[in-house]
Amino acid sequence: MNVMGMIQQMMSNNQMMKNPMIKNAMSMAQSGNSKGIEQMARNLCKEKGINPDDVMKQIRSNFGI
Repeated sequence: MNVMGMIQQMMSNNQMMKNPMIKNAMSMAQSGNSKGIEQMARNLCKEKGINPDDVMKQIRSNFGI
């Protein structure tokens, strides 16, 4: 599945779209605010004690980016 397909699938999931954080991320994605999405992701990683750069490497690898 490509990234756009994944986003469309997430947007069609009513339960997922009830989550305010996901709604905010989707809104930022639709408006092209990639910096806002990156900052949100980095903040989440920081809260969980995860290295955001390692996560990005893994995501890029999984999606072939």
